[in-house]
Amino acid sequence: MKEKIRCPVAAGMFYPEYGNEILEYINAFVQMKDSGNLARAIIAPHGAWEISGSMAVDAFMRAGGRREITRVVLLGPIHDKREEGIFLSNSHFFDTPLGMLPVDREVSKDLEYYSEFLKTDDIPHLGEHSIEVLLPFVKYFFPDASIVPILMGRPSVEMITDLSQALRTVLGPVAENTLFVVSSCLSCSHDKTTARHLAEESVRLVLEKNTPQLISSVLNGRIKTCGGAIIASLLGSGLLDQKQPRFIGEEMVSAAEEDGDTVFYGVVSFE
Repeated sequence: MKEKIRCPVAAGMFYPEYGNEILEYINAFVQMKDSGNLARAIIAPHGAWEISGSMAVDAFMRAGGRREITRVVLLGPIHDKREEGIFLSNSHFFDTPLGMLPVDREVSKDLEYYSEFLKTDDIPHLGEHSIEVLLPFVKYFFPDASIVPILMGRPSVEMITDLSQALRTVLGPVAENTLFVVSSCLSCSHDKTTARHLAEESVRLVLEKNTPQLISSVLNGRIKTCGGAIIASLLGSGLLDQKQPRFIGEEMVSAAEEDGDTVFYGVVSFE
């Protein structure tokens, strides 16, 4: 059977197109930071690297001391709001400018088996950047790891609960060898002051591990956290119950979008 490869679609736009440029970029930050941390999970930004790339390096370095990692579970939102469902990939590999990342198809099959909403479908993965922009960091820091790419469309309470249960059932027994990565931005709004307030509220709920209020705030639109439902799913799984969340860095980063929105990015680790 011919192996399926998911090719990059955002290279050259959201991040450098060539491997040597990526290595030069990441190495410049790694030399200045401590990579001996042991995070079980990280929340990393999915903005263009010129805006939030250094923050993504910070995020992955929070788990850089975990030499036992054999798989990285990447959970990202689908930006097309018309899409509903949670989607695994039936690709064998995700390609990056630094080389191929194999998909852990066994874990993917188990997740689908234990879930009502998880479906194997590559179509939502083909044009979505939320996971892709973080793949070069996975390849750089954990070059021998496999990946489990998961995308969530427009969420519901049932969908969030379902993903929580599947993650707990399948990945609980192998959590010591797994890094969980949620791709997220903290907030967006046409008004920068409002966007900052929403981002601060999002961070507060995550640091408090207030999963019920986080779910409610995401679903009723009180906060505009892209990936907020996925964060809630991971918190609700119980896999991070013994881990302490930390906001990394001294400040959030903001960027103005073409549509007039201001987006805030930040990093949280669970150590």
